[in-house]
Amino acid sequence: MEPEQPEVAGAPRRHPPDGGVRGVAGRLSSVVVFGVLALLAAGCSRPPAPPPSRTLGGTYIVHGVFPHRNYGAPCKGADAGYPDVRPGTTVTVEDGTGAMLGTVALEGGTLRKGLLRERDDDCVFSFSLTVPERDSYRIEVGRRGVVAFTRSDLDRSNWKADLTIGAYTMFGGI
Repeated sequence: MEPEQPEVAGAPRRHPPDGGVRGVAGRLSSVVVFGVLALLAAGCSRPPAPPPSRTLGGTYIVHGVFPHRNYGAPCKGADAGYPDVRPGTTVTVEDGTGAMLGTVALEGGTLRKGLLRERDDDCVFSFSLTVPERDSYRIEVGRRGVVAFTRSDLDRSNWKADLTIGAYTMFGGI
């Protein structure tokens, strides 16, 4: 350690090579201030809001001739020739590009009187799931084919998609 030299007026002050106590304290306070600012900034930022979503509900109606006419009673798609349509059948919803938005299982299976012919009735299943808003949607029940809807279509129907399988004909079909 060098002996202390008296200060000369106007001469620059000498600091010990390690910065002394004031130098360390200054660096430490800078680090603390920076850390506090970083924490405040992190606390002020919020994750981005999730995209808007909608509840998409719907029915899947199996139209055909059923062995019983107990309206309001349970029914099966198999009774009208559609053994793959039953409670638990997967409903898949994709956007217009084919990106998966969600899946849900069909529920129910309740017989209701048909609209046209004497013996043709409907077995009505339902589904409901939450999907993000997109411009277009593709809905498929089981492997029965895709049905396309636009957001405008769903807006007009209060976000209800009604799908039907089976022949509805005024004169009983062929």
